[in-house]
Amino acid sequence: MGCGASNSYDYKYDVGQQWESARKTIDIKRHRDKPVVKRSGWKTVRIFVSSTFRDFHAEREVLVKEVFPDLRQWCEKRRLHLVECDLRWGVPKDTTSEETLRTCLGEIDRCYQDNIMPFFLNMTCARCGWIPTDKEVPDSVYSEYRWIKGLSVTEMEIIHGAYRKDNPNSLFAIRDTTFLESLPTEYKDDFIDSNPVAEHKLKVLKDVLSDRFLSDRVFTYDCTYAGVDTDTGKVSLDGLHGVFTNKSSKMKPCLQEFSSVIFKFFQERIAEQYPIHEGKLDVYEQQKEAHEAFMKSRCSVVLGRNEILDKIAEYVTDLGTGKPLILTGGPGTGKSSIMAKAADVATQNASGGRIPGGGDAGWHVFYHFVGAIPGSTDQEMMLKRLLKELKICNDSNMPKDYEGTAQLLAGVLSNPNSKPVILLVDALNQVDEEKGHGTLSWLPRKLAPQVRCIFSMIDETPPHVTLLARPQGPIEVPVTPLDIGSRKEIVLEILSNYHKKLDKEQMTCLLSNEASKNPLWLSIACEELRVFGDFSRVTEKIKSLADDLLDLLGQVLSRFEQENGGMLMIATLCLLETSSHGLLETELLSILGGDLSLLTPSKENFEKLQKKEEDPDVQPISNQPLSAAKWAAVYRALRTFLRPFGDSGEGRLDFYHRSVSKAVRKKYFYAEDNSEKEDVYAFWHLTLANFFEHEQNVDRKVEEYPYHLVKIKDTDRLAKCLTEWPVFDHLFNDYYSSQLLLYWRKVGDYKFMEKQYRNILESIDKEAFGLEEYCIRYEHIARLLVQAGEYSVAKGYIDVALNIEEEQLGGRPERLVELFALYGELYDEISKMHDFIKRENIKDLKPCIEFFRKSVKIRETLQGDHHKYKMGISLMSLSFTLNTFYECGGDASLDADEAQEEALEHIEKALTIFLELEDLGKEAEASMTKAILYERGSEEQIEWYNKAYEQCEQAYGLNCKLMTRLMSNIGIYHEDREDYRTAYEYFVKWYNVSVEVFGENHPKTTSARNSLEEPTYQRIKAALEEEGAQ
Repeated sequence: MGCGASNSYDYKYDVGQQWESARKTIDIKRHRDKPVVKRSGWKTVRIFVSSTFRDFHAEREVLVKEVFPDLRQWCEKRRLHLVECDLRWGVPKDTTSEETLRTCLGEIDRCYQDNIMPFFLNMTCARCGWIPTDKEVPDSVYSEYRWIKGLSVTEMEIIHGAYRKDNPNSLFAIRDTTFLESLPTEYKDDFIDSNPVAEHKLKVLKDVLSDRFLSDRVFTYDCTYAGVDTDTGKVSLDGLHGVFTNKSSKMKPCLQEFSSVIFKFFQERIAEQYPIHEGKLDVYEQQKEAHEAFMKSRCSVVLGRNEILDKIAEYVTDLGTGKPLILTGGPGTGKSSIMAKAADVATQNASGGRIPGGGDAGWHVFYHFVGAIPGSTDQEMMLKRLLKELKICNDSNMPKDYEGTAQLLAGVLSNPNSKPVILLVDALNQVDEEKGHGTLSWLPRKLAPQVRCIFSMIDETPPHVTLLARPQGPIEVPVTPLDIGSRKEIVLEILSNYHKKLDKEQMTCLLSNEASKNPLWLSIACEELRVFGDFSRVTEKIKSLADDLLDLLGQVLSRFEQENGGMLMIATLCLLETSSHGLLETELLSILGGDLSLLTPSKENFEKLQKKEEDPDVQPISNQPLSAAKWAAVYRALRTFLRPFGDSGEGRLDFYHRSVSKAVRKKYFYAEDNSEKEDVYAFWHLTLANFFEHEQNVDRKVEEYPYHLVKIKDTDRLAKCLTEWPVFDHLFNDYYSSQLLLYWRKVGDYKFMEKQYRNILESIDKEAFGLEEYCIRYEHIARLLVQAGEYSVAKGYIDVALNIEEEQLGGRPERLVELFALYGELYDEISKMHDFIKRENIKDLKPCIEFFRKSVKIRETLQGDHHKYKMGISLMSLSFTLNTFYECGGDASLDADEAQEEALEHIEKALTIFLELEDLGKEAEASMTKAILYERGSEEQIEWYNKAYEQCEQAYGLNCKLMTRLMSNIGIYHEDREDYRTAYEYFVKWYNVSVEVFGENHPKTTSARNSLEEPTYQRIKAALEEEGAQ
């Protein structure tokens, strides 16, 4: 037998053995059920493109420029983000073989994580591509991916992404080799593999694909040589373009159907796996699943914390103390892992009936990890999820705002008849403070006996201070530094996962660093040692690790810059840091896909960003997203520091730990003297503002765009944004539009706001817009103006709305009642603006009484809790107004005593309504109104004021609209008793809360300021300042 024959036999035998080995690693012989995902909100869909690179440039161009853009547009209509993983640019030349292999296979891992089964496309023709030698495939890759010796990287992608699991989302496009005959000789090397084994390997591969996968997932297509692209120097091919339709073809997918077949296949599979949910999307269930996934990822290994876990277990199982238990400690001390473990243990014990006191229903365990997943910092969403899980509310009767949600939950947690519940909230100090909800108003001062609340927080943060200040303080468990034994266990545990370990001297050196007592520092240090390649210099590396958490993170970020993207890494970190609520991966890729030189903070680039509308060519925002290969390097480095968004599927990226955020600020946004670089902040905020200006997803636009405009003080664009109806609808609230009004205060005064909305309304084509919608717009602007204190101009808007309703829409009772009530609220607010009660005030009181009476009369004919609630509000306001009318002495139309008698009757009805509706906040307001009806300065009056104060604090917290009125009225009470010092204290509180709630220039704030400027209180102020100076 000749040598040639022998060699031929050898490699054919080897190829057969390789696929025989592959067959033994099959996990699923035949996939019978295709995955179907119930979803809520947006999801990310990844398509991994597998092929050799040099010979499939033309096909990849068609995919990237034609197929995927059309597929992406289709996906977005279904609330799906499409991300294609196209690694055609490979990895940097100096990358090791291990990094290259992990980049390719790691991207497939991400597809598994996000989509259960990867959406996988392979293209094959006449090239095998890289076949790594034994030395080029590290042992860790062999074991982790069950690498088959002798297979090419492309073949291993097929095995990992499709073959082993009979992936129903995989598609294989085989290019017919006959086109090679027309290919000029000088280009054949790019399309035909010179490796002698290639032809046979490819024949076997094509046979394997046909045998393993159904015929509708393997297709052959033809194409022809079409010359060379003069711009790229790459070969062009004809016959790849197809027309995208939803019609099914009777022919086998071949011949010029390349693009059409691929589009249809992934369109059908994505539609099957992510069907459009016909009902209302349950965002609360999605949040619950995401928190459960996070809890499971963090609770497996918690070392050295048994004593703390025992204290939590004891708190849960013992008799209720009425107090919450709080874990306190600095950043990175391991509080989240402890909370995850405690949640897991409580869940298992509750489901097994091993926690006493649960009764027949058993204990419900609720856990929430603030900052761990997108949306988790929204305190209102957290509270609503708890109310829904406890079956207190459903979608139809869920409170509409934070204050209503907080007061309802406070009642539930203090009610001894509520379902037994164990509530665990990690990182309570990280809840969104900008919305003004950081007062813990939802947490009653005394918990019901069957309620356990366990919170973790950083020392001395607002929730910690708030809880310590309460008369019945919390049970505090400090999370102390790790002992030496626990630290050693952590190091051994982390490094052993990668088959690495430190010798005794190295372990001693690492643990002698004081910072190693911090679990986060220790885990980051171990990761830095794991990726350090030179074992002979490990001791030197250990000694170089910074002994401060933020400085260590700074070292890590510097390494990321050098190894994983340079300016691309810096831009990613800075964009995430300056974002308001994190960024979707698709958003980041779009921003980073442009000219990176324009994403460098400089005076020149800042000026270019400012001129964006004049010269769109200078935009860093690109129509083409960043390539998958470049992004993979950045993401792979940052992954452990980002929120694990994969479980929620939304695709939003943000820093998981506050310490990472602080380290980014310290490294990129602060000067050496620790002062902020305002120009750097402005640059990144402007970049994001320009990007979100044209965002179509209104939720994301409202989250980000106004925030960045405020940061860069771009009041023109902010005003324009706030007059867009989708943005307005998102920010408007019937009770009080705090965020919308706050943004307008950044723009200018409320008169300017009114002018902008008037211009918009006057420009509307009523017939095209719809008369009913047009009328509601006028009503909403009127409500906003009342909230802003622009009372005189608000009346004109109500007049327009009422005229349209009566003259053109038939005077519908359900609409008339709202407009009459709004008139009443308007005159009610006007009447409250008078500093003193005088007889001439009657002119404002009479229309207030008239309209409230009208609204109550109609409301009595309407059914449902909504109208019952609104009637309670009108009765309460009517009672207050009648009492003021009484104090003014009445007139010929209504006797003073009759007004007082009617006021008492109405307030009792209102109190009964709010008690029946279990609305503690409105009950507090009714209690305050009842106090006003009593004789001024009487004991009964202060008794009801104090009751109202306690109810208000529990329902809404200290910084709320109702509290401003309470502070004013209690001050007046002490003034009536001539206790001017105490009155002054309450008037100061009145002013401070008014500034917080309404803003400095609101009429209500002006009234508070005017009271403090009276001579009596100016003298008291001077006396107090003199006493303080002594």
